Parts: sequence; structure tokens; C-alpha cells
Amino acid sequence: MNARFVKLLALPVLAAALSAQTGSAQTAGDIKIEPVPSPEVLRSEAFEAAQYAQISSAAAALDRTTARFAAGGGPLAVLEQERDKKLGEIEAVDRQFSALIERGAQVSEEERRALTQRRAALRGEVDAIEARIAKDFPQYFDLTRPKALDIATVQKLLNPDEAMVVILVSDDASYTWAVTREKASWSRSEALKDSVLAEKVSQLRASMEVDGARGSVRPPRAPTGGAAPAAPGKVFDRKLAHEIYYELIAPVEDVLAGKQVLLTNVSGALTSLPLALLVTAAPQGADSDPAAVATSPWLIDKYALAELPSVSALQSLRCLLIEKASDAHPGCTVRAGSATYAQVRGGGVALAAYGAPTLAGTYTPATGRSVTPGLAGQMYKGKLADPEKLRALAYLPQAKAELESLQKSFGTQSTVVIGDAATEAAVKASKALPSARFVVFSTHGLLATEVGDNAEPGLVFTPPKQATELDDGLLTASEVSQLKIPADLVVLSACNTAAGDGKSADGLSGLAKSFLFAGSRSLLVSHWAVSDAATSLLMQQTFDNIQKADIAGRARALQAAMKTVRNEGTGQFVSPKYWAAFTLVGEPGK
Repeated sequence: MNARFVKLLALPVLAAALSAQTGSAQTAGDIKIEPVPSPEVLRSEAFEAAQYAQISSAAAALDRTTARFAAGGGPLAVLEQERDKKLGEIEAVDRQFSALIERGAQVSEEERRALTQRRAALRGEVDAIEARIAKDFPQYFDLTRPKALDIATVQKLLNPDEAMVVILVSDDASYTWAVTREKASWSRSEALKDSVLAEKVSQLRASMEVDGARGSVRPPRAPTGGAAPAAPGKVFDRKLAHEIYYELIAPVEDVLAGKQVLLTNVSGALTSLPLALLVTAAPQGADSDPAAVATSPWLIDKYALAELPSVSALQSLRCLLIEKASDAHPGCTVRAGSATYAQVRGGGVALAAYGAPTLAGTYTPATGRSVTPGLAGQMYKGKLADPEKLRALAYLPQAKAELESLQKSFGTQSTVVIGDAATEAAVKASKALPSARFVVFSTHGLLATEVGDNAEPGLVFTPPKQATELDDGLLTASEVSQLKIPADLVVLSACNTAAGDGKSADGLSGLAKSFLFAGSRSLLVSHWAVSDAATSLLMQQTFDNIQKADIAGRARALQAAMKTVRNEGTGQFVSPKYWAAFTLVGEPGK
């Protein structure tokens, strides 16, 4: 059995051993009981097991990414093609083994020995190829075959003002690890096991529907100095948001004390809930009272937040996906190989934006940029996306308005492509992407859970009349990986980046990792559609904060922008449904 799955299966045992907190040998009569490993060792093993649980859930999508690389050209593709050939031969040997087993006693020892030796030789050749790929293309290996990091390695990669929180949601409980350069801790919440947490997150997300989402009528504005009435529908349940904080993060707050930036990696239902909106103290007043909501203590007020698609992504960002060797973090124990570093951004436009594709479906505020579940699973015809199915998706008037607003803000320092011109081929051929500081894609996004088990997540563009390898209307994760996008910030203003069922971590992880591999330092991804006014203000403030360089880092720039949106003069945006939709993924700093 693969070692990673052994660790995964052992997680409850590790948790129980951690609870025992014993490291001394004991005896029972003449029977000697071996000492339990130290709490530090057990905590680190459980920390790695939690990562393997999340890595395995994305394995299928990553295998598809590998296949697309192998179909390309260059030395990496040649190595991958040779590796795939050898793996195919191993599978053939395994099938022969199965046939021999069915024959039972008729199998000679010589046949068994020959197949065993053949398999061992092939495995050795695969290992040699993988060793060469790992040496020359470490960035690629980290994308397609991420490995778990132990606590000590993570601690070396963290900056003095940073902490990392990893939350694994499982059937029996939710496990939280908190790590800083100085110390680490963990907690376990049986109260918020998978099924329970999913229900609570679902309740919170139900209150995120905005009357006045992009493309619809905006919420009423109150007279100057007054508070706007709450949007129709459910109000945000601050008590529930506090309960999630209390169970999952409060138990490890002593480790986080004094830190200003919080890196997170979560699973399960939490992938569809931005942690920024968690309430850190028992709420006062009524949830329907804007004044009470405005004074709520949010997690984003305590920490600037950045999500990682995997724990190992921290190592990629700070050791592998860098412009030059001197940019590596002091804590790096691995370095970029001899092939390439991340793409260096040259002089060019400040903004490159693509979206508002020409589609035939009817937009309604109720559905926004979400995709009809029954239709989503039919988006592929063979290995390529089906242009007609993509064309049936809803046209996005709010995406057009968003991009035109950005174009007005950046002026001549922008390249904005919309409508018929916003094709997958245009994105792939773009001369602006490799030089832009900011990149925005405003369109539908299809996640792994929406396109089915045999396809990749991707971004929708104006579909061609006939699908080709170059352009089938869907820019997939692996295709993104092969582009040059060394932007400081990429905005994926697509559909609900994490679907309401909370099971779309693969989609977020796959798309985010692909943009990181393409050279991007960080991404902004949305969890639901919000109002035009709130989104425009949030984006403008975030971009301004980064450009002015008066706020240290992208995570802090977004943190400050969220505060600006909440404090908007009329008080109409105090609810997290307006300011918490976007999450920063990737490098939190400059």
C-alpha cells in the first residue's frame, strides 16, 4: 500500500496518540510496551497525513495535467513521454501477473521470477526518469506530484510575522494545525465533523445572496450618514460564523498571537467559505441591525489572509517559482533546477484583462455566473470541450461592465479584450500577458466537480465554430500552466470559485496551481457574485494599495480594501456578503 495512504489511514491513531501526550516506556508484567513517539513527532506526522489526504483528492486532475504536458514538445515532454511509456509497460506486466494468478498451480517459478525481475527493472527506469525531471524541472514536479512538508520545513519557510493554519475536515472530526517559526500546535473538533460543518457552511452561504449582484439592480442606498436597509432574504448569521471560529481556530490562537499574516490551507466545506468572515467574539446586537454588524470583530481584522492550494505551494512560491536564485527564501532547502526560473515580467502594460465572452444563454441575477449542474457535466465531447454546450452558457453583462470599468481606471496602461475577440486562442497568443502586472479574467469558470471525472477545470471564452487543440473555448488548468503569466496578481472573477457543496477544492487547487506555475505570484478568486459597486470599490482599492506600495504585501492590501468597503460612507456594504467574496491565493507578500 502506498505510504501516503498508510499515513492517511493512520490519522485517527495519530490524533489519539497526540491526545495521550505520553513519551515514556511502560511495562505490563513481563510485556514491554514501546514508548510512544514524542508529541512533536506525532504532530508532524499527523500534519503530513492531513496534506496527503488533500493531495490524493486532486490526484485525477493532476494526472490530466501531466498528460497535457506529455503531449507537448521540449525536453520535459520527451521525459514525460518516456516515463508514460515505461508505466504502460509496468501495467502490462501487472496484467500478466493477474493472468498467472488465475492459472494458480500451473504457474512455474521461472515465470513468476521473470515477471518480477522485469517489473523491478522497469520501475528502476521510471525512478531514474523521475529523478531527472525532479532535478531539472522541480517546479513541474511540485505542480503535478506535490509532496507533504513536515512542520520543521514549513517553519523555516515562514516569515517572522506569518503563521500557517491547516484544517482537515474528515468524517469523524475536523483537525487544525497552527504553525509559526517558533512553535506549533494542533486541535481536534468532533463537534464540526464533515457532515455537520457542511450543513453550517451551507447555511452561511445561503445568506450570501446579494440583491443587486453584478448585472442586476443594486441595493438601495441610504441617505448620507444613514444605514442602508438589509438586502431581502436571509441575514448573515454571526453566531454561526463565531461557532466555526471558536471550534477550529480559537483553540490554536495562542500559537498565532502576535502574527499579522495568516496562510491557510483548508478542505471540505471550508473551501467554499472565505475565512475572512469568521467572527472572533460572541456577536452583540441583532444580525439584522447594520450598526451591530458594522462593529463585529472579523477574522480579517486580526490577520491579513492568504490561502494556499497546498502546503507545498509555499515551498514552490518561495524556493522554485522565483525570478532568480537570489530571490529564494532564506529557509529554502530545495532550489530551482537548471531549466528555468519563473518568467520575468518585462516592461509593458499595467493591466491585461479578458472576458465577457459572446455566449447565447440568458443571464439572470439568480444564477449569476453559476453553471446549471445538469449541463456542466456535458461540457466535454471527447478530449475537447464542446463549443455548443459552452455557447449555451449565460452571457455575462456584469463582466463586460467590470472590464470596461477597469479599462477606464488604467487607461492607456491597459489591454482589455471582450466579446467576440475574447477567445481562448487570443489569450494563448497574447503579448500583454507576459508583461502585465495585473491580469483579470472575468467569465464563467468550470470546476473539477462541474466538468466531470475525465476533464479539467478551466475558464470559458467565446467558443469557436469547431473545437481544436488550440481553441475549444475552454482554457484548462494544464493549458494555463504552459502560458507565461508572471503577474503580481491575477483576478479570476469567474463563477463561484468554490461551489456551494464544499467539494470543489480540486477545482480551486488545480486552477490556482496552474497560474502559480505560469509565473503568477498570487490570485484573487471569488466565492459568490457580489454587487457591481462593492466589487468595483474592492478591486480599485486593492490595486491602488498594491501600486502605491504603502501597504506591505498583497494580503494586507486586500485586508485594507475590505475595510474600506465595509466603511463605505452609506453603510450599505457592512455585511460580509459584499466585502468577503474574494480570497487571495498564493504569495501574501510583495
